[in-house]
Amino acid sequence: MNYAMAVVGHGRYPEGVLSALKLLIGTTDGMTAFNLDETTTHEQFEQRLKTFLDENDHALVFADMTGGAPHQIVARLMLEQNRPHQYIISSAPLNLILDLYAKNMGGFDDASVDETLRHTVTLSKELIEILPDRMKTNSDEVPVPDIKHEDEGDGI
Repeated sequence: MNYAMAVVGHGRYPEGVLSALKLLIGTTDGMTAFNLDETTTHEQFEQRLKTFLDENDHALVFADMTGGAPHQIVARLMLEQNRPHQYIISSAPLNLILDLYAKNMGGFDDASVDETLRHTVTLSKELIEILPDRMKTNSDEVPVPDIKHEDEGDGI
């Protein structure tokens, strides 16, 4: 089963996510952006989301911030409708959205979608890092990556 997918967030963040997906995989079919910006009232935003959720019993929504207005509005609408195949993932980084978008292209099994979502979120959390922490060693020296210079012919 393919899920309708959407990104909700502040400003033009949702459009930016779709732009990045298009750049990385060449398509955003089945993905919708809902911007909550200076041209959109909360009521307009809510109505657009309500229509999206009413039209899609199987939906996966990514929110930019846990607890932000876009997240709160979607969460309330989903809880009010109590549809078992509608999910929201908040504070979703691009790698998580990309992974689930690609998995959705092949379709989700309704019986295991919850497990797939939880597993992907767990893996995504593990990818969050602070670069100097990753590079720490037992010595006082921090290793420097071997970077080829443009004049060596190996650069972009």
